[in-house]
Amino acid sequence: MSSTFQTNPKSIGLKEDYLYEVLATTFSINNNNIIPNTACMGIRLIDNSSITLRPYPNTSTYNNLRSNKLITLNFVDDIYLYALASLKDLKRSKNVKIFPEEFYDYYKIKNKEKIKEVFKNHSNSEIVSLPYIKQAWAMIACVARGEEQIVKNDDLGELRVIEFTLSIISCDKFKESFKIFNRAENLALEAIILATKLKVAEEKEDKALVQKIEQKIEDYFAEIRRFGKNLSALKVVEHVKDYIKNLKD
Repeated sequence: MSSTFQTNPKSIGLKEDYLYEVLATTFSINNNNIIPNTACMGIRLIDNSSITLRPYPNTSTYNNLRSNKLITLNFVDDIYLYALASLKDLKRSKNVKIFPEEFYDYYKIKNKEKIKEVFKNHSNSEIVSLPYIKQAWAMIACVARGEEQIVKNDDLGELRVIEFTLSIISCDKFKESFKIFNRAENLALEAIILATKLKVAEEKEDKALVQKIEQKIEDYFAEIRRFGKNLSALKVVEHVKDYIKNLKD
């Protein structure tokens, strides 16, 4: 895949202190094999060389970042990929697939000096190839340089999360994209985010909050259907419905 190599994230249109939803790909290493994991994450550009994100503890994104510090931030047009990446569950039915291996390609780090310490204990030097999503129109490769515990308040109550500060290694634009999610796709993204919150509410056995979130998701579904033939958004509806069903089983 051809690309335009940059180090400045503003080259792909990012603005400082805006919240962007991306597909964040981290990985674990098993016998020098890379095992990728992708999740929907909110990121903020702090300056031309730094980005922050806040994964929840006990997630693969959090554990992988703590372990090897490397991450790719993928900018993707298809909202359905956000559902596949975000709504994974061990009790899922056969219809709910994990983010499959064939969705990934591997990116050779151009500036190995920035990450040489990350892999100093691994014998396979080629492992500096980072997984990213083939369908991405742009991708930012980063290494985590610092972390801080943050107290976050939302409708789930008070949550403690870790804010990672990422140092940008490279910023690649693979193709032009003028994509702005339409109303149906924006609602689909909100439904995905609410479904992740629903899992937390179910685990806390907060019946009132579960009912509130479920009602809001149903309202979004009705709006998405009302907008009609957005196939990607309608696929998200079915995926979220299947995910919620498996939470209840």
